Amino acid sequence: MTEHQKRLWQSMIDLIQSYLSGKTDDFVSMVGGLEGALDASEIKNELLVKQWYEYWTPLEIRRSVEGNKVDKDMAIKELMSMRAFLLKKVDWD
Repeated sequence: MTEHQKRLWQSMIDLIQSYLSGKTDDFVSMVGGLEGALDASEIKNELLVKQWYEYWTPLEIRRSVEGNKVDKDMAIKELMSMRAFLLKKVDWD
């Protein structure tokens, strides 16, 4: 992963952290921001992208169904799992 890609993945971690810490409650924009950062990172590793979508898809479904009125306890569990995945991959070379 290049430094540029790591910065974009760190921005995903920061988006999640902002939601978890209550700095933002805009779940819809946060989930969209995660996808935008993935797209901008232009990751070519198909396995890594597939893994990313395994964590993101439940969030996207929740966004589509619940909008910003999400079941916060469930959303937090899903976000913490995605954050752990991202943290692990940002350190991966």
